[in-house]
Amino acid sequence: MCSCGVIVLKFGGSVLTCEDAYTDAADEASRFVRDGFKVVAVVSAIEGRTEELIARAARLGGCDGASAALIGTGELESAALLGLALDRAGAAAHVLDAAAVGLRTTGGLRDAEVESLDAGAFGRAFESCDVIVVPGFVGRDGHGRKTLLGRGGSDLTAFFIASELGGRCRLIKDVDGLYERDPALPGPRPRRYESLGWDEALGLDESIVQHKGVRFARDRRLRFEVASHGTKEATHVGDEPVRFFESDTRVVGEPEHELHRAG
Repeated sequence: MCSCGVIVLKFGGSVLTCEDAYTDAADEASRFVRDGFKVVAVVSAIEGRTEELIARAARLGGCDGASAALIGTGELESAALLGLALDRAGAAAHVLDAAAVGLRTTGGLRDAEVESLDAGAFGRAFESCDVIVVPGFVGRDGHGRKTLLGRGGSDLTAFFIASELGGRCRLIKDVDGLYERDPALPGPRPRRYESLGWDEALGLDESIVQHKGVRFARDRRLRFEVASHGTKEATHVGDEPVRFFESDTRVVGEPEHELHRAG
């Protein structure tokens, strides 16, 4: 598709904190376009939206299918917001939902397993755009019903698309990589991983990276990165030895970001 190929950028709720944050996400996607990539931007719902929708579904009651359809609207809203931000930035982008890219799932409606994808849909869309925005966390089952991929399931969406397209995958967080423990907790500053294996990543708090997604990446031998906006430096997860960055460039005393967010 281009000299660099495809990169999947996943934007979670920890960085999509308000409508203005979508401008930053659009800038990040555009940065990789300028580097020669075709970009698939996978988005979680805006911060707090999923919790609101879960509570609303519980209050109204009803079947899993209707609940999944309601809860998944958060990611659809988020994809549209990023599409609008990309348009304002002058980027050529398409917003495609799970049905448009053929993201098929099996199993339960609220904790489904990914099964297949129409890779050709991405190729066709990239003929007329540089960025494809896809809502994370949601899929379609064999009956056409909306399904959810479990808590933090946008990670799994990103991993699955990257695996099927043979692209890179980077999770954009509000922190500059993975740490051996939450740096916001009292005590000595924890070390930041430069690289680690999938199994070591599974030993970290699941609110940082979805364990279901990490197990999928391990089974597919998919390497991925965790980084913050605008940086080249990242933590690399895969068939990697455990290494830590030798120094931390953040200013001592500046506010730490909260790690314990899903999405």
